[in-house]
Amino acid sequence: MTQHRDGKPPQEKNLQGRIAGIFKLARKDLPALRQAADELKLGYFNVDLRDARNVPGFIKALNRDLDFPDWFGGNLDALHDCLTDLSWHPAPGYVITLSDSETLRSNPTSFAAFNEVLASAVEVWQERNIPFRVFYLQDDTACATARN
Repeated sequence: MTQHRDGKPPQEKNLQGRIAGIFKLARKDLPALRQAADELKLGYFNVDLRDARNVPGFIKALNRDLDFPDWFGGNLDALHDCLTDLSWHPAPGYVITLSDSETLRSNPTSFAAFNEVLASAVEVWQERNIPFRVFYLQDDTACATARN
């Protein structure tokens, strides 16, 4: 995972002041995130990764839950194109939550490829100064353990 100047990986950086990024979120905080996204009129999507065991499964889940257009090519390049466009869901910014990622995490190669695409999309939205935040939902006990 890429380290930043402060030594923290992207998902552990503070949300405050970040237009775009990848973060961890305790499942108990999901209602507040959803409410904030609604109040800001941000596009909100939950991607269920329960059946995503590899890159094709991940792509299938995003295609399904973000309702990609018919021209979507079904590969990582096309995924990047869709994640950096989202014109079929016009909004002033976007929030994507990723639930049940444990199976995908157990495949390090696919998980790394998936995160490379997400990180690249985050950079594009950051350069545009448009909110684009991706949250890995974590069980509350996992978040508490990660903080200790």
